Amino acid sequence: MKPAEIRKTTDERIKLATEETVLARQFDMGVGHQGRLHSHTWYQLMYASRGLLNVSFEDQFMVVPPQKAIWLPPHCEHKTFAPSGAEFRSLYFRPDKVESLGQQAKVFTVSPLIRELILAVATRCDTGSVWQESDERLLMVLLDQLLSQPANQLSLLMPKDIRVQGLVTSLEADPCDDTTLKDWANTLGLSSRTLSRIFLAETGIGFKEWRQKVRLLHSLSLLEQGQSVTQVALEVGYQSTSAFSYAFQQVFHVPPKSYFR
Repeated sequence: MKPAEIRKTTDERIKLATEETVLARQFDMGVGHQGRLHSHTWYQLMYASRGLLNVSFEDQFMVVPPQKAIWLPPHCEHKTFAPSGAEFRSLYFRPDKVESLGQQAKVFTVSPLIRELILAVATRCDTGSVWQESDERLLMVLLDQLLSQPANQLSLLMPKDIRVQGLVTSLEADPCDDTTLKDWANTLGLSSRTLSRIFLAETGIGFKEWRQKVRLLHSLSLLEQGQSVTQVALEVGYQSTSAFSYAFQQVFHVPPKSYFR
């Protein structure tokens, strides 16, 4: 990045871009970094080479560990939170160059090759010099690799019905809360059937399954911080390590102790 560009925001750099296909932003987020709600006119590939990102956008919540990267389409309002800090690396792509990667937000698996390609392209963007043909080939390899990756199950739909916002806020803050559906319904002044219908209609899954996904996504942040599997299991509301490990492996396909290795 040229010295004069350091003070420019990402959107200012995008507006000034004439020949560039891709721009980059690299910085280290401190512990507890909370970004503001914003969007961009270009596609964004968001990645943390160290640390874990919690990304909220529209009606979804996504967890992005170093083995994953999130793809956001233009004009998608989002904000990030880094509970334990993160080495933030983000690439922004001119819309007419990457339409094949799709208009939907998604989480990609970051293989060792994709990781090195992201870091190399981000570093190359920051040199401020004219790109060479070899740089363009590097970028094309990255896009080809991303195109071959399936989407991952690290996102959670958030119900938008105003009647359940107290429940959503409470469980986000305290995933181990084991208040039953019936008790929540009484607290919210709803019938159990109505509350069940809201979750099925707005998230596609039942209340119990939704709460379990909240717990498992929250557990990733705790595991990334180095807590033991037993500590994490208890903190997110499981009565035993074995029950937590089984639920974790059903969703993420690896044991919790192996996830960040």
